[in-house]
Amino acid sequence: MLLYGLGAIAVIAFTFFYLFFYRNWRRQRHLEQPFPDRWRSVLQSMVPLYRRLPASLARQLEQHIQLFLAEKDFYGCDGFDVTERVRVAIAGHACLLIMARRYSDYDEVQSILVYPDAYHVRSVASDGLVVSERSQIRAGEASSRGQVLLAWAECENAIREPDEAHNVILHEFAHQLDYLDGTADGAPPLSGEQARHWQSTMTRAYENLRHSLHHRHPWLDPYGATEPAEFFAVLTEAFFQQPSHLRTEQPGVYQALCDFYRVDPQSFHG
Repeated sequence: MLLYGLGAIAVIAFTFFYLFFYRNWRRQRHLEQPFPDRWRSVLQSMVPLYRRLPASLARQLEQHIQLFLAEKDFYGCDGFDVTERVRVAIAGHACLLIMARRYSDYDEVQSILVYPDAYHVRSVASDGLVVSERSQIRAGEASSRGQVLLAWAECENAIREPDEAHNVILHEFAHQLDYLDGTADGAPPLSGEQARHWQSTMTRAYENLRHSLHHRHPWLDPYGATEPAEFFAVLTEAFFQQPSHLRTEQPGVYQALCDFYRVDPQSFHG
């Protein structure tokens, strides 16, 4: 029993040391390195919002990108070659979501799997009597286990059309922020009055979107009406890609997102 107790204490001590000392020391070492000019060139050409950021926020974004590229694993799937350019572009878009927040919001993200194009996912379901199999085509997905899957062709579409609402990188990494409290339910970790305001504002807007599908052209990508988690991810895309439109259509929602992301993208879009 004594040995077990000492072992448990040792594990706790090591975990504490790693989380609060070694990891922070290692990150500081990464940030002491200059941000490569070639990475900055990639951001200039492939992350359009980067060009509009004030200098202080651009520097914060660069620091998050440095840590992201140092810590996250990238894997090419179906023969796709994950070049440095691809990695920097994905990191640039992903870190837009946390550029005014703590980098630790992405601590649980472990790996990014990149496919050349939309990919097939097979699933098996059973109702207890009949087993059915179906195949879905996906452009991206996120899991609570810290994996993000992306179709590079869809990423390129978002890069070429920065004023369009859809951006699969923003969408899937919004899910990762949603997972911070353990479940993707459309309500990322908030506290107190901010949480209550978020709940009332987003619930009302979500129901309005679902209602609008039956009566008129919706103000947001209809996929957002699938469930609250998708609503949050689709809103995040619109927030960074089409902030003026979102603010006009849903000022309360826009302000709630400003409070959460701690930035006002409309001020960058001019």
